[in-house]
Amino acid sequence: MTHLKRIMSNFQKLTRVFLLALFFYFVSMMVVMGNGHSFLGRYLAPFYTPVANSVGLNTTWNFFSPDPAQTMYLRYNIIFDDSYGNSEQESIEEFYPESRDEGGDFRLDHRRFTYALRWMLIDPERISRFFIPWKCRENPKATKIQVELVVNRIPLIETLITFKNENYENLLRTEELNRMTYDCPAKF
Repeated sequence: MTHLKRIMSNFQKLTRVFLLALFFYFVSMMVVMGNGHSFLGRYLAPFYTPVANSVGLNTTWNFFSPDPAQTMYLRYNIIFDDSYGNSEQESIEEFYPESRDEGGDFRLDHRRFTYALRWMLIDPERISRFFIPWKCRENPKATKIQVELVVNRIPLIETLITFKNENYENLLRTEELNRMTYDCPAKF
């Protein structure tokens, strides 16, 4: 009986050591991968990346960054013209993602929309190859879609300190970039 107790005691100690090591691994992974482009992040990437990719910690959080990512979204107008260019009905203004990337919503489907937007913006050709046909299929009477990127630039920390009594929304700088008009393909 004492032999069995000794084995169980050793097993419990090993379990505690394993769980403690696992805890420290995950905590250190959160700190290091939060700033993955630093020297330490690049040095330890082979050690952390396989697990970080599977649990969603592979992207930087801009936690330590002096210039955090700005919010951005697409504003697009669906245009309904006849063959002479006259408007058949009022154009429809919509946004992608619908939430206008205003944050606060961390559901997986919302993050997918945001990632898809950033993926499309890396190469503007992707907008004409993927986004435009999709929106034209949703609106079969549409003839053109006008797309522009809207970026809400986050104010610099110096600006926030200087105008600390100002409303934050008043300090945001909105820029509208790359307005393009695409023709809808004839049929789908």
